[in-house]
Amino acid sequence: MQLHPLSFFQPRPAQPHLPLFVFFPGMDGTGKLFYKQIDRLAARFDLRCLAIASDDRTDWHGLVDRSIQFITTELTEGRELYLCGESFGACWAMQVAGKLNAQVDKLVLINPASSFVRLPWLTEGSALSSLLPDSMYPLSARILANFLTNIDRVTPEDRQNLVDAMLSVRPQTAAWRLKLLRQFQINSVLPAIIDIPTELIAGEHDRLLPSVMEVRFLQQHLAKSKTTLLPLSGHACLLERDISLADLL
Repeated sequence: MQLHPLSFFQPRPAQPHLPLFVFFPGMDGTGKLFYKQIDRLAARFDLRCLAIASDDRTDWHGLVDRSIQFITTELTEGRELYLCGESFGACWAMQVAGKLNAQVDKLVLINPASSFVRLPWLTEGSALSSLLPDSMYPLSARILANFLTNIDRVTPEDRQNLVDAMLSVRPQTAAWRLKLLRQFQINSVLPAIIDIPTELIAGEHDRLLPSVMEVRFLQQHLAKSKTTLLPLSGHACLLERDISLADLL
C-alpha cells in the first residue's frame, strides 16, 4: 500500500557536468542523516537523496521502480552514476543497481543490512516489534540509538539528530520496513550486480549488525568489489567525526 510517493531531492544546487551520486537512506528513510557528508562530496558529485514519507508503506518492487524513474530522468547519455546505500538503504540500492546494471559505474554499500535475514534472533524480535504499544516507541528508539552509534565519535547534536530522524517514522511504518528487511533475499540479487564495481564499507564496532562479516561475504561474491573497514566506527558511521565518504571513495 502506497500512502505517499517517494521523493527525490538535491541537497545542493544541481551540477549536471559532474557524476550523479544518489544516496539511499537507512531505516529512518529521511535522507537527512547524510548532512555531514554533503559538503565534501558536492565538490566531486551532483548529489541526490531519496526519501520515504514517514507513513509510506510501499513494497520493495514499488520503491525500486519509483527510484529508477527518478534516476533515469537525471541520467544523460555518458554521465557516470554512483549509487550509495547505508544499512536498509544498501538493500534498496542493490536492487536498483541490479535493474540498472551496466548504467551503474559504482555501487557503494555501507554497513549493509543484507545480513538481517540470516540473524534469527533479530528477525524474530523485529516481528514482535509491531506488537509494542505506540507509547513505548520513543523509548525504544532512544535505546536503539545506543547500538547505532559509537558515543565517543558522535557529537550530542548529531546523536539527537539521529534520534529525531528515528522518531519521525511512525511505529507501524518502522515495523513495515523491518518486514521488508525480513523479505530481502541477497542471493536473488547478487547475480544482477556481480560485475558492478562495488565499494564495501563496514564499521568494526557495529553493535547492531555483523557488518564486517557481511561485507566479507559480499566481497566473495562480487567480482569487482573492494572492502574498507573502519576500525573505530559503529553502525551510523556517516555521523561520526573524521569519517569522510568522499575520502573513502
